[in-house]
Amino acid sequence: MLSKRPDWWALGLCSVGLLGLGCVQTPTRTALPTTTAPQPTAPSELTLTGGRSDSVLRGQKPETRVNPLNFDDSDARNASQGNTPASRIRAVVNDVAILDEEVIAAAFQQLAGARTEAEKADILNAKLNEIIDREVVLQDAEIRFSKGGPQMIGKLKKFARESFEKEWLHKMMAANKMTDEKVFREHMASGGVSVELIQRQWERSLIAMEYLRGKFTPLVERINHRDINDYYDRHPNEFKVEERIEWQDIFIAKDRFPNAQEARKFAESLIVRLKMGQDFVSLSKQFDHGDSSLREKSLGLGHKRGEIMPAEAEPTILALKEGQIGPLVEMDHGFHIVKLHAYTAPGLRPFDEKVQRAIKNKLQNEVFNREMKRYVQDLRRRAVIQIADRIK
Repeated sequence: MLSKRPDWWALGLCSVGLLGLGCVQTPTRTALPTTTAPQPTAPSELTLTGGRSDSVLRGQKPETRVNPLNFDDSDARNASQGNTPASRIRAVVNDVAILDEEVIAAAFQQLAGARTEAEKADILNAKLNEIIDREVVLQDAEIRFSKGGPQMIGKLKKFARESFEKEWLHKMMAANKMTDEKVFREHMASGGVSVELIQRQWERSLIAMEYLRGKFTPLVERINHRDINDYYDRHPNEFKVEERIEWQDIFIAKDRFPNAQEARKFAESLIVRLKMGQDFVSLSKQFDHGDSSLREKSLGLGHKRGEIMPAEAEPTILALKEGQIGPLVEMDHGFHIVKLHAYTAPGLRPFDEKVQRAIKNKLQNEVFNREMKRYVQDLRRRAVIQIADRIK
């Protein structure tokens, strides 16, 4: 259950808006809040639609259905309800309430980049929908995980808590140059962001992820070498490689010397030094009279045929092998010392291990997305879901 995740797993989950916090393995690092987190507009009573259209849920602590997957649920919810009037129910999924604070906690990093109230509302509504998807998955997972008894639940709780601390809490503290966890949590709270609620979202998301992985891995792993080979043959444009020429340049200006002969002699001496193994970039930075020394790796201008500047250098460059230094290219104002740094021939990327692995991950990701969406849609059809009016 808690084994190392395959490559396709991370790719698939990062592309699916299901888990409330997005790609759990790599959380976005965000500066600590300095102002109160935006609150969605909501009346004291929320009229819900979806399951029982006439229901009205009041802004008070919900009597949520208790289940073994609700990690630290009571603590997280109590922490979010220091101000009781703000504890509003945003949706109910099969009698399990989703609070406004949960939606905000899941969306706080995206909200930090929102510029208008309309953008904030769109983010919150999208996040609510993701959380609803996650909750129907968790409720299905509850049935399966409960069969494993307390020991299974204990392992899941420990795994989820350690993942949150390692992949989110410690990274966020380091990104914001803080070492005291208590101070960090207090500072986040002063900006209206509850770390406890973020942790709850993280842990529930991780359980949903593990459940989905166990459910769909058998289907995903049916992708075989024939499937990979067929994909490569049917999609040549995806593996098309354009010619690319990376060349290095040192320009020696004639007017820096008593005459052209002295300039040539000096340029030739640099070629000797290069062939003896001295570093091209170092000599370029020291002696170049042009602008190539200002570019990374002292690369020359132009990376395709017909684009190399000066054009007079192109035939010499194309005649070289990778790593080879060419003869001097004389111009009116000086001499170019050129080296073919790297060359990529046009055509198709070879059907090597790297390409095969990329294709396999893509195909497995597609299978996972298709089956997951079908599964979640079916769960939503069978669930009783009540959603408050759209956040504005």
